This record gives sequence, structure tokens and C-alpha cells, in this order.
Amino acid sequence: MSRAWHEETALSLGGAIGKGALDPVALTEHFLARIAAVDGDHTVYLRTTPARARAEALAARQRAKTGMRLSALDGVPISWKDLFDTAGDATSHGSLTLKENIARSDALLVERLTRAGTVCLGKTNQTEFAYSILGLNPTLGTPANAFDAKAPRVPGGSSSGAAVSVARGLAAGAIGSDTGGSVRSPSAWNGLVGLKTTYGRLPLDGALALAPSLDTAGPMARDVADAAALFSLMDGRFGAGSKQPVDLSGASLAELSLLKPSKSVLWRDLEDGIGEVVEAALSKLARAGARITDGEAPELDEADGVLVQGGPFHAAEAYAIWKDTVEARPNLVYRLILERIRMGATFSATAVEGQRQALGALGARISARIKAEGVIVSPTMALSPPVIEGLADDVERYTRTNAKGLRNTRLGNFLGLSALTVPCGRDRNGIPVGLMIMGAPGWDERLLRIGKAIEAALG
Repeated sequence: MSRAWHEETALSLGGAIGKGALDPVALTEHFLARIAAVDGDHTVYLRTTPARARAEALAARQRAKTGMRLSALDGVPISWKDLFDTAGDATSHGSLTLKENIARSDALLVERLTRAGTVCLGKTNQTEFAYSILGLNPTLGTPANAFDAKAPRVPGGSSSGAAVSVARGLAAGAIGSDTGGSVRSPSAWNGLVGLKTTYGRLPLDGALALAPSLDTAGPMARDVADAAALFSLMDGRFGAGSKQPVDLSGASLAELSLLKPSKSVLWRDLEDGIGEVVEAALSKLARAGARITDGEAPELDEADGVLVQGGPFHAAEAYAIWKDTVEARPNLVYRLILERIRMGATFSATAVEGQRQALGALGARISARIKAEGVIVSPTMALSPPVIEGLADDVERYTRTNAKGLRNTRLGNFLGLSALTVPCGRDRNGIPVGLMIMGAPGWDERLLRIGKAIEAALG
């Protein structure tokens, strides 16, 4: 390997382990040492699991020596967002109110990836209760975006620490969750690939919820191949510990149809040169053979209108789950998160059901359009991440940037789509820009293959 271990892809590390060129124990110690050196303020990892990691690495070493490796990622260290249970550790959902919530067993996804041989480095920071797209956590600390060290910016959320752990070389891959963009936002702003899986595709047993009707889990990785490998091990239909990831062979832009709804909300009021970056990427894809149609997708604006007019219905779910927890010790919760949770009390059952029906109908329409006209392509985020300094106390700036940050990504969740973000350049602030593709429900593998072709064409 020509690069430092923490700069390599997860599959590259796994391949070296398989060839006997890399010791999983040494690799794990390397990552643990980097975490101690880089994350001294514990804003990326809320807690590490060194004893578990070392035991898992030792087992991976023995399997590698005897030719009994469990998967292509056997022995590769990864991180887990702090809403997934790991036995014997606190699962705090990024909140001081849950710091004593000790898990009795692993979440099902943790169990699956452990059976595939991955090494658990620890639990990464997140927005409290996974309830913001910015990644700001004033109570436990905010991990800075991996870019623009001159003026530290938010990392994106709510899977903030997950993204930063990979981008800063503190894990080879990460598992996050996505309810309104929480895998895609931090992935886009930190130059990573992030997959928003189809709702219900991956189990959330042993994972703390925000909104059970929308919550999904997904991988965050350096490239599409790593994301596909992690997804394969997370997905039961491939079998826990499968050695065969999603097949990305033959990924090509030839005859690929992309629908660019340039008049829709996804392309409106883009800031910081993001539109120009994505346009340049699309031009490159067109030259590589992709068919890009500038067409209509009125369902997107209609769905956005439903959410803006009534407020997203998942607030009612969040309130029902967490009201007792936050009201017992409201002083431990960041006030703007507390306000968002309390907002859920204002939703009537009739309003919630009305939104569900309206968005369900729009989801069926947009899925049919995608199947007929091609995957939808747009910028992942409409703005550059705001600077951390002063943000927690600036209600107007926080509210405005959080709303605009959610605008593009949340449509995929509320319309029931699958989605993938792939890096495609840098904005005027030097922050990575993500190109988002959205597919019909169940198109997770297809999006990964398309993403691989896009990644190859963009170089």
C-alpha cells in the first residue's frame, strides 16, 4: 500500500489482510492511536471500545492465518453512530439524558458486521436524538468538519462523528442513520460516499429511534466500493458474513438515463457555487456517455410544499418517543433541539395521517417517473456548512441553515426513495460538494452501480 493505513479504503485494507501483508492487530492499534492523538476532546468518538476492538482484531488475525476469513472486511476497523447498541456500552443518542443507558446486547446490524469480522472501534458523536442536519451538539461538543480548519464548520448531521471518523482517518468506514438526510449530509460535506437505503431494507433492532416510519441505516465510506461492501454485510439477503459484496462489475454510464429537474426545489437558490460544481460534474458525465434530461418532476415541489406548510409529521413521532426523557431533565438538552421535540405536541392525528397519505401518493408518482425517465440527479446539499462559532446561540442562523440543509435530502425520506451521494468537487469555501442520485424504492444496489460509474467518470 502506497498510503498510510488510515488513508486507505476499507477494501484495500481488507485485501492486504487477506494476502498476509497486514496484521489486523497492528491495524487496530494504529487506529486507536490515531483516535487518541487526533480526537483528544472526544467530539468525534463519544466513547471508544479498545478492549472489544483488540479482542476482535486478535480473532481476525487468527482467521487470516488459517484461511478462515469471514468477509472481505474481516479485520477492518469501523465506527458506529451512537444510536446503535454495543453490548456493555452506553448508547446515549448524543444526549446527556441517556448517558447511563447501557446496552445489554449488540444491535442486529452490529451483530451482523461483527459476524463478518469487522472491528468495532467505538461509538461516534451525533446531534442529540439525531434531530438536526447540521451536526451541532452544544452539550457534548461538535466535531469540526474535516475541511476548512481556518474557520471550523459544522460537519453535517446527524451522523456527524461517523463522517468525521472516516474523513479524518479515525476509522476505515462508518455506519450511520438517515431520517431526513443524516447519512448524506455529513457524507457530502466531508467528501464521502453515503447511502440512504430503502426504508425497511435494513433492520433497526437495537437502534434508538427518531421517527420509526422514516428511520434508515446506511454506510458512509471513502468510495462506492467500500459503501457497497458495508451495505452487503448489513443486508440480510446477502447473508451475515458474506464474502460477496454487491456486484459493481460492468458499471457504466453508457445508456444511463439521469433526470435533472432543474426547475424544481432541488436546484433552487443554491449557495457558495454549489450549482456550478454539480453542473460541471454533469457535463463530464454527459461526455462520458450518460443521457441527462432536463425535465419536470412536480412531485418534488408538491412534497416540499406539504412539509413546509404543515411541518414534517415525524415531529409527532419524535415527541411521542422522547417527551418523557427530555421533560424529566430539560436542562440537559440543547434548547433548540428541545424546542423541536416539543413541537411534535402540536400535531393532531388527523394532520399526521393527512400528510402520510399525501406524501405516499406523491412517492408513488415520483417512483413511477424515475422508472420511466431515469434516476433523479441534484446537489446533495444546497449550501456550504455554516461556521460553528456562535451558531448555537444564533437562533435565526441555526434555524435557517438547518431548514435549508434539510431541503434536498429529506425529500428522499418522505417520498420513500433510495438515494446516494458521491463527491463531485469543492465549493467556494473549499468544502466538498456531493452529487445526489435518487432512485425508486429497492434500487439500493442499482444506485451503487450507478454511483460506481459516476465515481469513475469524475475521476
